[in-house]
Amino acid sequence: FCSSFVAEVKILYDLSIHLYFALLRWVSPFNEKAAAFLLGRKHFFWLGIPEKDPQTIRYWFHVASLGEFEQCRPVIEALKKEQFPIEIVLTFFSPSGYEVQKNYGEADWVGYIPKDQYTLASQFVQQINPDQAIFVKYEFWLNHLQACFDLQIPVVFFSVIFRTNHIYFGIARKLYEKYFRSVTQFFVQDQKSADLLLQLGVSQVTVAGDTRFDRVITIADQAKSLPLIERFAQQDQVWVLGSVWPADMDVLSPFILKEAAKDTQFILAPHSISTDSIDYFQKRFPKAIRYSQISDRTDLKEVSILILDTIGLLSATYKYANYAYVGGAFGAGLHNTIEATVYGIPVFFGRSPKNLKFNECQELIFEGAAFDFDDLPEFMSHFELLNSEPSNHQKAADAAFTYTRSRQGATARIVNYLTKRF
Repeated sequence: FCSSFVAEVKILYDLSIHLYFALLRWVSPFNEKAAAFLLGRKHFFWLGIPEKDPQTIRYWFHVASLGEFEQCRPVIEALKKEQFPIEIVLTFFSPSGYEVQKNYGEADWVGYIPKDQYTLASQFVQQINPDQAIFVKYEFWLNHLQACFDLQIPVVFFSVIFRTNHIYFGIARKLYEKYFRSVTQFFVQDQKSADLLLQLGVSQVTVAGDTRFDRVITIADQAKSLPLIERFAQQDQVWVLGSVWPADMDVLSPFILKEAAKDTQFILAPHSISTDSIDYFQKRFPKAIRYSQISDRTDLKEVSILILDTIGLLSATYKYANYAYVGGAFGAGLHNTIEATVYGIPVFFGRSPKNLKFNECQELIFEGAAFDFDDLPEFMSHFELLNSEPSNHQKAADAAFTYTRSRQGATARIVNYLTKRF
């Protein structure tokens, strides 16, 4: 019965892959992302992968998109520092990740993972010919995994975090159990994830933590000075609001306008820097100045709101803040909180059920380093408590710094495993 049930679920899995690609083909004339998704997988694109040097260790890393790439990046860059010849093949599932990182310098080849069909997967894995296949977080493409197993290529997963409501432990449990037991090694973020795997009879598990902490610490330690931000951020109280959406402003704009009139300074980093998005923020805050408009002769003494209308500066900008707000929870989903807490800054964000998928959110709140809220009055109660007494602010700031820095080390654990096999 079990064998028959597993086979039937696998058929449904394969059918869902075909249906997904059929849907993409149908919408691609009207959707740029769908078109890019299909175009990147045309004409056996992987034939451009160079033949592997027998003297070189080749690692194949696969990620879904940009978020997973940031988890993957510290591992790749640590491997590249090893004292033996290494090649990196990097694949993405999503165009939004590939398009941004297709020229990533530490990889020897960057491309898309093919459609998860066994014939294609097998051809692709044979073409890559990796010594190890490494997947980040939830990239459980069963036919690619089977191709690796059939070719006796060790498979490693890292930065994985499991929850009881995941499909892997529900109706498809028996199917995923079969594949998970053949994975060479899992590096999971927490003990709960390890326990869930153990319930499936998967014992090749190490609790290693999340490589994102290593990444944000590296970014913070290497952050360059931003002269224009330094010129602007001259008051005693500076807020950085990162990856914010209009929904965030619907809640916080009364606070921003009131405090800006009292010499508190605000740096707003919109989630999108499209013309329409920047125009929205400019209209909402008419006295604000855009980062791109500042010159050496610009007088910033009377300016209280700065709109960061460029990409790549947010991480380094947080270091100039006394307080941070991380956007997205009132809409699409919360953005990166530890990008701010790494500098020792109390963090605020909206309350949302989606936040539960980020362990750090609940942990930061528990440690007194972060504060979530539903509306402006609740936000103000948190803020006034911190702002009324310097020791309260310092306690939250210290908690943020300690929490983030104490969780580094996952990269070293993973790299040690990946290199000791050779």
